[in-house]
Amino acid sequence: MKFSHKASLLALLSIGSLSGCSAFRSDANSSNPVVAEQARRVNDLEREVKDQDRIVDSEKAKLKSLKYQLKSARAELKARKL
Repeated sequence: MKFSHKASLLALLSIGSLSGCSAFRSDANSSNPVVAEQARRVNDLEREVKDQDRIVDSEKAKLKSLKYQLKSARAELKARKL
């Protein structure tokens, strides 16, 4: 049973990658509860990935800002020593 579940999941993901995300959204309303649940899970995971991408981008911007502040602070320290 597990093998067939994995195979059907792989087939679902393959079909989705070929036809786009809209297939998963329409599958969420499927009359087949297994398909509908898996489509909702895919949508949830896609949303989580997008959220994490935004967080990573935000953290990268913070890191860049901190590096700039550090560089400026070092330059100011060097100037004050002179």
